[in-house]
Amino acid sequence: MPHNAPDPREIFTDLSVALTGFDRAELAGTGLLDTYYATVLRIIGEREAGQLLRAAADALATDRQNKDGKALRDNVIDSPRFGPVAVSLIKLWYLGSWYPLPGSYRDINGSTANDVEHVVSPQAYREGLVWAAAGAHPMGGKPPGFGSWAEPPYLPPIL
Repeated sequence: MPHNAPDPREIFTDLSVALTGFDRAELAGTGLLDTYYATVLRIIGEREAGQLLRAAADALATDRQNKDGKALRDNVIDSPRFGPVAVSLIKLWYLGSWYPLPGSYRDINGSTANDVEHVVSPQAYREGLVWAAAGAHPMGGKPPGFGSWAEPPYLPPIL
C-alpha cells in the first residue's frame, strides 16, 4: 500500500458511520470495528471488499464536497453490486448478526461458505446499535441496574 493511500479500516469506519448514523466514537465504543471489518472480508472476499471500499471512499469524498449524500446512495447503497453488502452491513451493526446476501448478488458475485445467518459474537449481540437506538438494553446481556424498573423510561424530545 502506498504511503498516502487511505487505510481500508478507516474507509470501512467512514462507510459504517454513513450507513448507521452513529458517529466514529460510538462505533469504536462497541469494540467491534475490527471484528466487523474482518467479517465483511471473510464473507465477500478481500478483492470484492477492496472494490466496495474504493467505491465508498470515492462516494464519501464526493458527498463531503457536495454535502448531499447522493454519491453514496447512487454508487453504493442503490448499486446492484454493493447495495446488498451495505444492507447486510447495516443489519450487522444494528443486530450483531450477519444475514446472507440475496441470491441475485450470489448469482453475479459468487458466495462463500461463511455467508450464512449467524450471530458474529456474544459481544456483537450486546453492542448492537438497535439497543442504543431504542433506548433499551439487550435482554439478558446488559441489565439496566437494580431498581431501574421503578423509573419511567427516557423519551427523547421530538423535534
